[in-house]
This record gives sequence, C-alpha cells and structure tokens, in this order.
Amino acid sequence: MKRVGSYAILLLLAASLGINGFYFFSQQHGMTVVDVHDGDTFTLGSGDRVRLLGADAPELSRCGADEAKKKLSDLVLRKTVKITEEKRDTYGRRMGLVYVGTTLVNEVMLKEGLARPDYTKNSKNEQLKAAYKDATDNARGIHSSLCKQVSPTPPSPNCTIKGNIDKATWTHYYHLPNCRHYNQIVLDADMGEQFFCSEKEASAAGFTLAPDCLR
Repeated sequence: MKRVGSYAILLLLAASLGINGFYFFSQQHGMTVVDVHDGDTFTLGSGDRVRLLGADAPELSRCGADEAKKKLSDLVLRKTVKITEEKRDTYGRRMGLVYVGTTLVNEVMLKEGLARPDYTKNSKNEQLKAAYKDATDNARGIHSSLCKQVSPTPPSPNCTIKGNIDKATWTHYYHLPNCRHYNQIVLDADMGEQFFCSEKEASAAGFTLAPDCLR
C-alpha cells in the first residue's frame, strides 16, 4: 500500500510539473515576438499586435522606414518582451513601454534616430525626449542626410512647390518659390514632406498655402 501511495504522489507531482511547464511555455511563447511589421509595431506569439508607446517610426515606403524596421527586428524578433504601462490605440492595438531584459526598446529607437516622439504620457517621457534630442543633436538616422533635405533639389523644373509640416501644430503647408521663407524650408522625407508639381496636387495631399506666401 505504501508503494502504491508513493507512486500516486510521484504521478501527481509529475502532472503538476507538466501543467506548470506547459503554462510557463505558453506564457513565454505568448510574449515572444514572431513578426515585425515596421519600425514601431510587431506581433506576439499570442497574436496580439503591439505598438511602441511614445515612439513613432516612419511609415512604410517613407524615408527611414526600412532602417527602422531592421533595427526593431534586431531588438525584438524571436525574443521575449515585457510590456508596461499598457494602453490601447484607436485601432485596438496594445501600446506600451517594451523591454527586452533591461533594454527599453522605445528609447533605443528614438536614440538611434529611427523614430520621433509622439508625447503620449508615460513615466519615461523625459527619458524618451532626451533620447530624441541626442539623436537630433548628433544627426543620427532620419535626422541625417538620409532623410533631412537641407537644400533640396526639385525633381524637375516643373515640380518646385515644397510641402512642409509645422512641427508645433502639425499643420501641412505648401510653399511656392515666391514665398518669403521658401529657401529656408528643410524637407523631412520621413514625415512625408516633399515637392509637388502643382498647387492642386499639394492641396489633394492635405497641404494648404503657407501664410507667408505672396500672391
């Protein structure tokens, strides 16, 4: 009888260990990154799509998008992540501060100049802003000649209208060659700033005539 009891206890322990092991594996797999979509969004083994909180990488097809996606892949793909300060964005995706070990991925993307801050409130706001400033001060990534066109050359003599975004208000303006500040306009290609061939084309893209332009 004692031997039967011992076997029963061993079987119960084995079953418990198996259940706990399966639960641990499932949890770990669920938080492992299985796909990276762009420079700020990835998918977990659980199927959840996650977006970096406070870091906005260039949209796919824009300048810097490939570099940002590659960097994020290097940081998180096939690795187990921890997400803190979670929110949901307008698309229902999980948003949060993403860690791989002690590395704050959101901060790395900003410091490498491969994302811009979106200033969503979180406990690391100042840290993220400092990382962004470091990237701009040292002209890394999108802040370098990779995407920043200080003295841009129009693609053709007929396409000289500059589309520019006011970083303080996010207002989209277009500038004609006779606009007062035309020659000082820098184009940030990662944000979709570009040349247009006509005012109609600029308007269709959501840009309005800059207030300092002369008629």
